Amino acid sequence: GVAPVARRSAEPAKAQGETDLYRQLAQQYERFEQVNRTFELVAKAVSPAVVHIVAHKTGPSDDSPKIRHYEETGSGVIVRADRAEGLYVITNNHVVDQVDEIEVVLSDGRTRKARLIGADSQPDLAVLKMDEPGVKLLKLGDSDAMQAGHFVLAGGKPFGFEETGTDGIMSPKGRAA
Repeated sequence: GVAPVARRSAEPAKAQGETDLYRQLAQQYERFEQVNRTFELVAKAVSPAVVHIVAHKTGPSDDSPKIRHYEETGSGVIVRADRAEGLYVITNNHVVDQVDEIEVVLSDGRTRKARLIGADSQPDLAVLKMDEPGVKLLKLGDSDAMQAGHFVLAGGKPFGFEETGTDGIMSPKGRAA
């Protein structure tokens, strides 16, 4: 007799413990609703300025001396310079390095030509120039105000996907790669 009685009395306590746990989780989740809404608004604000890059390249094949045509793809963001005319796309240097032609696929599906105007292989950054009126721009923040430990969001359109996103924590600035 004693063991079955102990087992029966432990089961309601276990069920009550699970109920309390789920109540606590629901309370914690409510606190994240504000963060979730912030993520939704950020995604809605920046996604029109996020573009897909298609770089057309010509070069030797890895396994033969024959020249081949291929594409390198990546993501970029459309920005406007304070003191210059036109629109610019910030992307990765390795995507647009040594290319024959660069196409920018806008968020509405239109494709526009762009040209490389600056690049740096060390931080793997490149700037493209694009002439297209009526395009949504990304509003840049103050990178000097960012500190290690700040929460960050990143979005892109790699491989032609419609949209991707991730979050993370800001690393210390000024480190050599």
